[in-house]
Amino acid sequence: MSHALPVEQQLKEWLSQIAPEHKQILLAMLVEDDRLQRTARLEFAVTQLRRLCAERELDWDRMSEGERESFLDTLIRENELYATQVGLSSMPPIPPCLQCGREMTPTDLYRIYFGERPPSIERAAARLIVLDSETDANFPLIPDNEIMIGRLDPHRGIRPDVDLSKFDPASRISRRHARIITRGNQFFIEDLGSANGTVVNGRMRLKPQEPHALNNGDVVKIGETTLKFMC
Repeated sequence: MSHALPVEQQLKEWLSQIAPEHKQILLAMLVEDDRLQRTARLEFAVTQLRRLCAERELDWDRMSEGERESFLDTLIRENELYATQVGLSSMPPIPPCLQCGREMTPTDLYRIYFGERPPSIERAAARLIVLDSETDANFPLIPDNEIMIGRLDPHRGIRPDVDLSKFDPASRISRRHARIITRGNQFFIEDLGSANGTVVNGRMRLKPQEPHALNNGDVVKIGETTLKFMC
């Protein structure tokens, strides 16, 4: 009896038969598909957030980012309270995810809004590129800003500028892992006392709270996630 090859092995054999230029086309299609999915998730989340605001006589579109974060934090706390205590009025229902059908919670909306929202590229002078990733992942770095690197945690109100949650399945990245600062035109990276450290170019493990100058092409390992600095 013949046994079918695993899907992954079949795909690898199929890819080996594709010409290099066709592989590039396929990759571009997959990247674009991922971007469209992220956009659809964000639009879904914003639609629900506008509705939840309107039910409380608030206007989502007139809120500042700080007010939006505070509003979502309140929703999360109320939802958790309702889930653990009896007799409270229920949270307004949130439709299930259009892509996977899973029930949504305020925490899900928080992650979608702050995680899928495209970062501003205004005055971006450099960027961090996630290596060894199947998606086209990069984070613009804007001078004169302090740029936090870490993992999103809505329960603690931690929303890093460079959120690496989806690239850190083993949770090796601290919530506030490192930061990037600028002095003039020079970018510096500083470890914030993370549990698993920050390593530059595979050999220099940074000491906490000691800024290290970044040069074009430097490879930075945050926990087990590898980034490339480009300017």
